[in-house]
Amino acid sequence: LSGRVKTYWSCDKQIAEKYNIPEKTEFYFPGGLETYLQTRLKNRSLISSEIFTGKTERKGSNPGSIEWAIAWCEEDPEITSYCNTILTDEGGSHESGLRVALTRGIRKYAELTQNKRAALITSDDLMISAVGILSVFIPEPEFAGQTKTKLVSFDAQRIVENALRDPFDHYLVKNPVETTKLLEWVIERSEERLRRRKQKEVNRKTAMRKLRLPGKLADCSQNMAKGTELFIVEGDS
Repeated sequence: LSGRVKTYWSCDKQIAEKYNIPEKTEFYFPGGLETYLQTRLKNRSLISSEIFTGKTERKGSNPGSIEWAIAWCEEDPEITSYCNTILTDEGGSHESGLRVALTRGIRKYAELTQNKRAALITSDDLMISAVGILSVFIPEPEFAGQTKTKLVSFDAQRIVENALRDPFDHYLVKNPVETTKLLEWVIERSEERLRRRKQKEVNRKTAMRKLRLPGKLADCSQNMAKGTELFIVEGDS
């Protein structure tokens, strides 16, 4: 979270053995979150080879900063977020801002390229393959509960969304080949989701039809008309 800062770790040998952690190690990410993310992308199959990364500083009466590094992989989605270096395991308003900015950006790009198949893309379709890190520094953050695992600061969503909007638009336009790969992948996830929902609805209606049959009758198990009978029943007769 602090680029170009080296952190040295050392702990008791017995503790290291008990929890299966290094007795001594060094943490150093000269490129900030991008370098940190690259260590987590090892052995993962990337959908787009370009990492979306950046940092913005906010000054004035409400100072702070937003830094991010996002990639899209074929497996194991994972978004890790922090607020003022505090790990927010349960996400919160800053992650909501991230999802909104990225989803609106990919939809906008699809409209510019007249890709009508992307009309029904949701944030879940985009984020289901996302691996990334989001770090925000804001004054007087508000958390849900004493464990501080979820950020609930009202302005955090708007701040993050505004910070990422233009950089993500530029990222998509600057890398049309990689963006097309990402867009097609997201569209496939969207179409899969719609197919599952449609099939679920069909299964539900089929089950309801079967449940509504009177006890004297049974659903037809044959596909041919020969050898079958049609009963027209009024009410529960």
